[in-house]
Amino acid sequence: MHHDIERIPTGIPELDAVLRGGLIRQRVHLIEGRPGTGKTTLGLRYLIHGASTGQRCLYLTLSESREELLATARSHGWLLDGIAVEEIMPLPPETASAQTILLPTDTELSALVGRIADRIAESGAERVVIDSMVEVRLLARDSPHYRRQIIDLRQRLAGLDATVMMLDDLTSDGREYELQSAVHGVVTLEQLERSFGAARRRLRVVKLRGGDFQSGWHDYAIQKSEILVFPSLIAQEHRREDGVRDMSSNVESLDRLVGGALSAGSSTMIVGPSGSGKSTVALQYALAAVESGCHVGYFSFDESESTLRSRMVAHMHQDAATDEQRRFHLQRVNPSRISPGEFIWKVRRIVEDRGARLVIIDCINSYLDVIREEKSLLLQMNELFSYLSNMNVTSIIIGAHSARLDTSKEPDALSIITDNIISLRYYEHENVVHKAICALKRRDGRHEHDVCELHLTDAGIEIGGRVAVPVDEIGVANLES
Repeated sequence: MHHDIERIPTGIPELDAVLRGGLIRQRVHLIEGRPGTGKTTLGLRYLIHGASTGQRCLYLTLSESREELLATARSHGWLLDGIAVEEIMPLPPETASAQTILLPTDTELSALVGRIADRIAESGAERVVIDSMVEVRLLARDSPHYRRQIIDLRQRLAGLDATVMMLDDLTSDGREYELQSAVHGVVTLEQLERSFGAARRRLRVVKLRGGDFQSGWHDYAIQKSEILVFPSLIAQEHRREDGVRDMSSNVESLDRLVGGALSAGSSTMIVGPSGSGKSTVALQYALAAVESGCHVGYFSFDESESTLRSRMVAHMHQDAATDEQRRFHLQRVNPSRISPGEFIWKVRRIVEDRGARLVIIDCINSYLDVIREEKSLLLQMNELFSYLSNMNVTSIIIGAHSARLDTSKEPDALSIITDNIISLRYYEHENVVHKAICALKRRDGRHEHDVCELHLTDAGIEIGGRVAVPVDEIGVANLES
């Protein structure tokens, strides 16, 4: 016989999305991770949300004092009003003073488990956090002994109306899974240090007995007053069927060169050496989209907002617009302080909250530095392109390179999965450096094959005639006049 599973929210909406609705009610859940991953913060957020809805909440601390816990809450700007905080010593004072080098006995561990269960029963709490299970494990003589006591605690809590969150530090050298196997749900927190910049935090749901969840790793961030979880993107779960908007540049010669307006939902890569005008070409499409009434998301990894605003952004007349009126959404992204999941989440917010029809990433080289440790550039970007395509959003990705296009190396490898490629290059004629542009690929139609002159002006871009001198495949310099 199947019973409906009742979920309770954790107070972190995006974590609830990963858990497909939240934790399972009246079950025991484990939050595990090494020190500094945010277990206590997550536990406090869980109880604060419960207290805000009128539920009875209890925090049992076996390691920190009440004052230390309150200080942690204050550091996040939180008050623990409506939350009972109780300290439980792993060993009673008389036992602790008598202990010397003797190992703890079975009775001591059973007594501690009994005191924990009794406190929860006496409080009538509906939400409980036990911090931390390391103190309980220290009293166990071996893994089977520890597991039996946890199962006993789980059984004693089964008749109560409590949804319990156990915290575990993972401080032992030899990893054992007796606690994971004894509880109903497990969430693992992980912190990865980078060679430079902020540490990256991510989590995954190991199991949720009797319930569905989104598998895989999900990035998260701890801010002063909040925990933000960024669920990994599953493109097939998202679709927008409210019409299509092809993206013209409003420059007739450029549209003709690339085979017409960019199709809605297509992806275009603009490649070329630094300073060749890639951002300006992308901004030309952004300007045309804004003028047609579309929202545009522009994510800049390299240039400051002031630098971009000194260019074509001024022509979009967005500085005087209110937040509701603004259609060009410029976001400066610091690659050393952001995770891949958070970046994709920012893209989703522009698309889903603002209804953006054009997304520009400038430039992909810096984004590579964000996700390089994963070695999954093509997989992540393919999922992002698929999501944008399903949402009828046109995407433009800017990539800098200084040699001929090489699809075996980053960032040129992205050209394999993009629909269109626009290539910019330099050439030298009569001791003057000029810029040139050409279309290399158009997946859904034909394009011109001419290499044309590119002129950057204060008002935008201009496409000249076919380049009159030979331009090599590298397109950098040292060409005969």
